[in-house]
Amino acid sequence: MLHKLILLTGLIASISAHAATPTNSPVPEPESMSLMLLGLGLIGVIVFRQK
Repeated sequence: MLHKLILLTGLIASISAHAATPTNSPVPEPESMSLMLLGLGLIGVIVFRQK
């Protein structure tokens, strides 16, 4: 349980740090989209395993 909490906290910190950086491109880069989808997938797996 602690490992999942640490992973989720790190993911949220990573997303918030990425969101705080200014960007000039109106279209998200493929790397940022893939990281976001990977993070959402990990959260989905964690929620699915808890049920």
